[in-house]
Amino acid sequence: MNILVVNWSWYPSGGDWTYVENVVNIYQQKGHQVIPFSMKDDRNFPSSYSDYFIENIDYKKVNKRSLSAGVKVVMKSIYSFEAQENLERLLNDVKIDFAHINVIHHYITPTILKILKKKNIPIIWTLHEYTPICPDSIFVSHGQICERCFGGKFYNCITHSCKKGSYLASTVAALENYVHKYLNYYAYVDYFVCPSVFQYEKYKQFNFFNEKLVQVYHGYDYAVVEKAKLTSVKSDEKYIVFVGRLEKIKGAHTLLKAMQVCPEILLKIIGDGTQEEDLKTFKNAHQLNNVTFLGKKSKQETLEIINGAEFLICPSECYEVLGFTVVEAMALGKPVIGAAIGGIPEMVIDNYTGLLFEPGNAEQLAEKVKWLYENPDFVTKMGKNANAHINILINNETHFEKLQKLIPSL
Repeated sequence: MNILVVNWSWYPSGGDWTYVENVVNIYQQKGHQVIPFSMKDDRNFPSSYSDYFIENIDYKKVNKRSLSAGVKVVMKSIYSFEAQENLERLLNDVKIDFAHINVIHHYITPTILKILKKKNIPIIWTLHEYTPICPDSIFVSHGQICERCFGGKFYNCITHSCKKGSYLASTVAALENYVHKYLNYYAYVDYFVCPSVFQYEKYKQFNFFNEKLVQVYHGYDYAVVEKAKLTSVKSDEKYIVFVGRLEKIKGAHTLLKAMQVCPEILLKIIGDGTQEEDLKTFKNAHQLNNVTFLGKKSKQETLEIINGAEFLICPSECYEVLGFTVVEAMALGKPVIGAAIGGIPEMVIDNYTGLLFEPGNAEQLAEKVKWLYENPDFVTKMGKNANAHINILINNETHFEKLQKLIPSL
């Protein structure tokens, strides 16, 4: 079969790419041909189909352009005629048996669904966030969980300036949702795949094509994890680790507050983001000499550092769909202390594969960190449980079998 895989990027760009790369490998290993459709970028992996990709949209440069140029970019981010035209060219040149959609909002846009439907191509869409039901995609407004747009009341995004705290950005985000709801191109999708039970239930709660929603956990190729086990250099240093974007929604600020009462415990932080300087300022102001910022690391380096840690902290304060960092830590036999929010509790089973705490509760997090750090026997026991649990929950064979039920010809 020829499978069209669509994603905004065709290079390592986060959790969505981790999934895309993995599912592409699954399809190819099963003997199928994968045809990518994405956005042009110098970081993309080479593809013989890159001529069909749409031109790059760099939102960081939009503000530096003229007003008219900015308006054109905004309109393109809502409804891309270029994506339509390029995809039609591709479909005229290559026979596609079914399409697997991933992250397309703001770049490729749902307009391509109309083109696929015209060709009677079956469509499945793996949902990596919440954009169709939340204009800001993460259900967070000014650092707090927000569900005001329930029932399609997207104007709340504007009145509360949810998107980046900007009235203009929020207006564009709300307009995008109203346009897509009115055009109803989502109806062309055969199945919406939710990687966690939490996400599945949230979309159902918002009455988003409930009859087309299916819950299927991601797959994962654990070969890279096994390699990290072999290449990791043993060290006598005892530490814990945080891996993720340094943004408020990821909870690193709560973790630093918790570390104030754990001065004897060394914390390594991997990642970068807009909150990085604020976090470093907090560290210096409170003399947190037990905290080390390592910056962004390669996948291999990150896994090796996790492998040397006692356990991983996942203090997110948003509705996480399914964090691959947690998957990888557990696959390395590391327990996880995670916030009880989103899909995290589906992986972190309290007192079995790790410990859960109330999101944003630094005092409770500190208690969990100290207890687990001071009980190495539980670190070992929970680590073994974590490895067994994640290998059953997240694996390629089960993932492919469930995709086959959606697309029997697979």
